[in-house]
Amino acid sequence: MIAIGWFKNLEPNDLLLHRRWPWHLLFWIGYILFRFWMYYITVKYYPAVYLEYMLLSETFSVGIVYFTVWLYKRLFERKRYLFYFLTGAAGWMFYLYGRTVFQLYYLKDEQSFKGNTLADILLNNASFVLVCFLFVTSCKYFKDGYIRQQFEAEKKEQQLMAENNNLKSQIAPHFLFNTLNNLYGLAVEKSDKLPGLMLQLSGLLRHSLYEAQKPMVLLPEELNVLKNYTGLERVRLEDDLELVFEDAVPVDSTLHIAPLILIVFMENAFKHSRFVQPAAVQIHTRTWVKGNRFYFVVKNNYSVERESSPNGIGLTNVKRRLEVLYPNGQHQLTVSNDGSFYTIHLELELSHIA
Repeated sequence: MIAIGWFKNLEPNDLLLHRRWPWHLLFWIGYILFRFWMYYITVKYYPAVYLEYMLLSETFSVGIVYFTVWLYKRLFERKRYLFYFLTGAAGWMFYLYGRTVFQLYYLKDEQSFKGNTLADILLNNASFVLVCFLFVTSCKYFKDGYIRQQFEAEKKEQQLMAENNNLKSQIAPHFLFNTLNNLYGLAVEKSDKLPGLMLQLSGLLRHSLYEAQKPMVLLPEELNVLKNYTGLERVRLEDDLELVFEDAVPVDSTLHIAPLILIVFMENAFKHSRFVQPAAVQIHTRTWVKGNRFYFVVKNNYSVERESSPNGIGLTNVKRRLEVLYPNGQHQLTVSNDGSFYTIHLELELSHIA
């Protein structure tokens, strides 16, 4: 029962990548299907001794196949191609010779077989045997190539996941650094806003410690994090903030998104906007979905005289995360400015599966 449960838990791809026996099983099933017609004709039209010979001679076939696999590992994989093909061809011809001698011995008393000679059988089957040798070689070559390709893809995926986790781990300190700077200013002023801001910060950090450790989170949940963050900034700025957050994403949406992928853009918007003070900070955010496509737009004013770098740590980080998590046309990011406003336009192809 334990063995059966273990087998059920294995994915087909895992079996093909980490176990040898499924490949051997597939090969011999194919071989049986290939030989089925010959066995059918033998059973139907020939004496029983022919069937006995065929069954016994299959041991020769099994032997030459595994000899070829052994030879492949010791010569072909070491790039000794010429020696491999010469030795392999010689081995298969020797196999043909041994099987033919056995055939002549086993069927010597059959009247329908007495007209065959060793030379005739060898000449008639030599080309077929060499084709079989090339076929077994091809099977081994493509099997090893498939496994190598899958391992490379798996290795690349693991590297990308490790890189993503590393980039994600950098966001929380970056976010905390920016927020603590704000709290420091309020603490110096002994502002009454400080306790409320600290509670909201606590909620955001709780999200970054627990929910953000998941590879994907529900889109509405991640948007709530943005709303909490903008709420924190609203408390800090009060009358100096003109904030619009138009969220058209359904609250029951089952689309999933990478955690903490959006908050950097909001941080960036507030960072640039602070330079316009004492004028009002203007930030306009829009979110909506169309099919599986998620749209996120952030527009904020900034001061040309005190413009900061648009390529800070946070933005560079999130651009790289987008490349890792949403490659091959799954995302489109546009950053533009018209002299008064920065506009971030992000499109993501999302999935309903976490």
